[in-house]
Amino acid sequence: MERSRVLIVEDDAVQREVLSAIFEEGPYQVACASSLAEARQSILRSHPEIIFLDYQLPDGNASELLRTLSEDESAPPVVVITALSSVELAVELIKEGAAQFLVKPVEPGALLALCLRLLEQVREKRVNLVHTRVEGQHTLNPFFGVSPAIKALETRVKKMLTVDVPLLLHGETGTGKSALARWIHKYTARNAHPFVELNCAGLSKELLESELFGHEKGAFTGAATAKAGLMELAHRGTLFLDEIAEMDLQVQAKILKAIEEHTFRRLGENRDRSADFGLIGATHHNLEQMLGSGQFREDLYYRISTLQITIPALRERREDIPMLARLFLARIAHQWGIGSLEFSAEAENWLREQTWPGNIRELKNTMERAVLTRQGHVIDVEDLSLGASPRREAPVAAGAPEALPRASSLTLQEVERRHILRVMEEVGFQVETAAPLLGIPRSTLYVKLKTHGISTSRIQK
Repeated sequence: MERSRVLIVEDDAVQREVLSAIFEEGPYQVACASSLAEARQSILRSHPEIIFLDYQLPDGNASELLRTLSEDESAPPVVVITALSSVELAVELIKEGAAQFLVKPVEPGALLALCLRLLEQVREKRVNLVHTRVEGQHTLNPFFGVSPAIKALETRVKKMLTVDVPLLLHGETGTGKSALARWIHKYTARNAHPFVELNCAGLSKELLESELFGHEKGAFTGAATAKAGLMELAHRGTLFLDEIAEMDLQVQAKILKAIEEHTFRRLGENRDRSADFGLIGATHHNLEQMLGSGQFREDLYYRISTLQITIPALRERREDIPMLARLFLARIAHQWGIGSLEFSAEAENWLREQTWPGNIRELKNTMERAVLTRQGHVIDVEDLSLGASPRREAPVAAGAPEALPRASSLTLQEVERRHILRVMEEVGFQVETAAPLLGIPRSTLYVKLKTHGISTSRIQK
């Protein structure tokens, strides 16, 4: 059983032993300090989850440490223990950030009960911090379907659940790597702790470092307060790095150190912090090819690729396409308060015949468009197709770009490529402007630009 880290800050050796003995029989890892200076070093070194702090110490009092910790959103709760029985002091310390105020001598049973309650609050706080950082909810079962390809994936994944080593997911854009990573976290021993997700595509080195490792107050312009990185928030849980191939080489080196040593440093900090997290990486690139061109570190690749899983493309599991389409159709109709919808036989055949280069994500987007543009409660081919039928075509204004060919003459991939290129040209290749016009995040647009071979050299970054 994993032990919770407790820090006892007490200058009296006898009192330290008494407090330490209370936690000896429980699932705790106890560290001790006899001064504020030692306490600060221990906080950085051992990353405690709860601190029991004597009020008066040789180099200051509890208020000084509380003020320092109040600037850090991920700081552990502090219980001040003192021989001074003063309501005014207690109120002052609570205002400064103390979680509790106890008067010596402390009853062991009450102390242990308080510790358990505060540790549960720590876990809830960490989960809440994750939820405020990470957008989106992934509720799709990654093994939804009946095809041999998806059943083989389910069998392979379930064999890996008991092994706590880094995992690498391969799959084309939109195949559901994030949903699978969440499912894996849910069924591992780390499931009681946060699942933290970061898409590395399109992030600058500085932003990526700040998100992953956090930063100290004043580390750079605009860093008004200390901020916990996603590694800290993922402590005991799972860190999922989507599009890990897009990560800057210097950040890759820091990630490798964090994986191997479970230590890292916030930006602007000169001491190591510790975090224990499971790592799942994902990419649609061929990392082995990137090793040869120096785009991905060889040592990191071998560290994260012990176990690899390839997620099949949607075209490799055609039996599942109608089932997925009906699932999305029902969900979207419910979301918009629309009654029951169904596909025509021709529409289901059309769905099976498409190559779906954007995979599940593209299928879902197609269902959303079909619901919004449908003529009735039966979804037909013309509701699913990107190209407009003659009766829906709008007149072309003079000087407007050349209209897209009819849908029957282009694949969906080519239609998407032409549409993205047209929007990019209209906004002068400004990714920040084009992304909202296309209705997708900027990171997704970067991925699509690479997928469709649209030169990034023309983008004004």
